[in-house]
Amino acid sequence: MFMSRVRIFAALIAASAAVPALAQEPEPQAAEEAMSAEESAVAFSKSLIDEASATLTDESLSEEDRLQKFRGFLAEKMDLDFISRIVLAKRYREAMTAEQQARYDAAFPAYMSRIYADQFNKIFGKPYEVTGSSPASRGDIFVATDFDIGDRKTLDVVWRIRNKSGADKIVDIIVQGGSVITVKREEFSSFAEANGVEALIGQLEGGAS
Repeated sequence: MFMSRVRIFAALIAASAAVPALAQEPEPQAAEEAMSAEESAVAFSKSLIDEASATLTDESLSEEDRLQKFRGFLAEKMDLDFISRIVLAKRYREAMTAEQQARYDAAFPAYMSRIYADQFNKIFGKPYEVTGSSPASRGDIFVATDFDIGDRKTLDVVWRIRNKSGADKIVDIIVQGGSVITVKREEFSSFAEANGVEALIGQLEGGAS
């Protein structure tokens, strides 16, 4: 079985891995463009947090309606096609039949939205501040934020933003130094190795997490 949503969030908070190393400062001739990209990524991250907070704390909606609304929001803000590919090792994707691949692609977005909705319920709606931004590899931008979770404690969340066809998208989220994508990739690989890709797809389709 996969980790529960509560357990995976706790595992990320306890992760000791460092935040991925940031890329070197851009060349002088690209500085203006890089600064513009960072400003865009920061604005995108703020908008994402504020909109998600409003959605997940909307008491006029039922829990199921909040989740449904958040799923649509998530599909718009995250590059789920990219994440669905990167989170499953190539050898397992290649082992799938065309029918299995179609089922995996169909089940993955709803599965990940449940994971993120449960995790983010714990931080969205709480005070936060953007503490910095830095260029990453592949033209991505890291946007660092601190959430005030009470008792004089903060939770460090780094958003990895990629501009895709002119639109900013989230491609990873790093909580207290632990990458959500890395954790899920290791979990998927372990489960597929032990049980096969058909059982993995069944877990996604069944809503297990």
